[in-house]
Amino acid sequence: MTGNIFAVDRRPLASLQVLRGLAAFAVAVYHTHLILAQPKYGGIDMFGAVAGKGWTGVNFFFVLSGFIIPYAHAADIGRPGRAGRYLWRRLTRVYPVYWLVLTAVIVASLGRFHHTEFSWAPANIATAYALVDVIPHPTLPLQVAWTLFYEVAFYIGFLLLIIDRRLGIVLIAGWAGVIAWIGLVNNNGEPGWYLHTWNLYFLCGMGCYALYRRFEGRGGTVPLIAGIALLSVMIAMGLVDDRIAVTQALPRHLLALAVPFTLVLLGAALIERRSGGWRPLWPLAVLGDASYAVYLVHSPVISALATLNLRLGHGHVPAAVLYPVVLSVAVLAGVAVHLVVEKPMLAFIRKHITGRPTP
Repeated sequence: MTGNIFAVDRRPLASLQVLRGLAAFAVAVYHTHLILAQPKYGGIDMFGAVAGKGWTGVNFFFVLSGFIIPYAHAADIGRPGRAGRYLWRRLTRVYPVYWLVLTAVIVASLGRFHHTEFSWAPANIATAYALVDVIPHPTLPLQVAWTLFYEVAFYIGFLLLIIDRRLGIVLIAGWAGVIAWIGLVNNNGEPGWYLHTWNLYFLCGMGCYALYRRFEGRGGTVPLIAGIALLSVMIAMGLVDDRIAVTQALPRHLLALAVPFTLVLLGAALIERRSGGWRPLWPLAVLGDASYAVYLVHSPVISALATLNLRLGHGHVPAAVLYPVVLSVAVLAGVAVHLVVEKPMLAFIRKHITGRPTP
C-alpha cells in the first residue's frame, strides 16, 4: 500500500490498452448497426439486440481518460512550470490526426459520400475544429467528435490542478457539485456539454487511479468480476438502451453505469500490476494502439461503404455479408490511419517540434 497517490508510474498498462481497443471496436459495432439501419443506407437491421449496446464503449473511454491523465501527469500537479508541457502533450495527442480526419470528412461531404447534415457557417466549422463552443449547439461534420468536447474540458480542468493544486481541487469539486445538482437532483439530462453528467465519468476515473495507488500490491479479481457482473445486471434490467441518446438523457442511469466500468478498470489495472505485466496478442495490442484512429475513422468509412453499396451493388448485397464486411473494413481503415498517418505524425512532432523522442 502506498499513501502517495501523486507518485508517477511510467510502466505501460497493456490491459488498459487492450480494453481501450475493445471499447473502440464496440463503438464501431454500434455505429455499423446504427448507420446501416437508416433508410437512406438501405434499412438493414441486424444484431440490434447486441450491437445496440456497443455505445457503452464511450463510457469506458471517459473513465479511462480520468485514470490515464493523473497516471501520466500526477507528478505535475501543483507545479505550474509544467503546465505548458502538459498542454502541449495533450493537445498534440488529440488535434493533429483529428483535424486531418475532419478535413477529409468535410471534403467527402462535398462528393456526397458522407451524409452527415451540418452547417457550413464559418462559426460552426470553427467550433468543430476547435472542440470548444465557438457557438452553442453546433452540428458536427464528424459526429463522433462530440466526445472530444468533454475530453478537452477535462484536460482544462486538470490543468487547474497543475497550476495550483488546492485551487484546482476546490474548482473541480465545485464543478462536480453543480453537475450533480443539475443532473442527479434536478434530473436535467440536457444541460449542455460542460455541465452534463458525462463529465463525472472523468472524476470516477481519477478516483479509480487513487484507489489503484492505494491498493498497490493487492489483487483486482474481485472488482473486475464485480464490475462485469454489475454491468450484466444493468443491461438485463434495461438500464442500457439500444440508443445512446435515451440513456444519455437519464442522468441517474448514466452515472450508475460509471460504476461497473470503474470497477473493471480498477480490477484490470491491479491484476496486471500484481502479475508484473503481460504481453497481449498482437492483434489486440495493435487495436489498442490504434483505438483513437479507429474511433475517429470508423463512422465516415461505414457511411461511405453503405453509400457505395447502394450505388454500385444496388443494395443487393446480403445483410449477413454486408454487416461484417463493413465493420471489418471500417476498423481496419482506422488501424491503417494509425500506422500510416497518426503514428508517424506523433513521432515527427515529438522528435522535431517537442524535441523529445517517441516513448
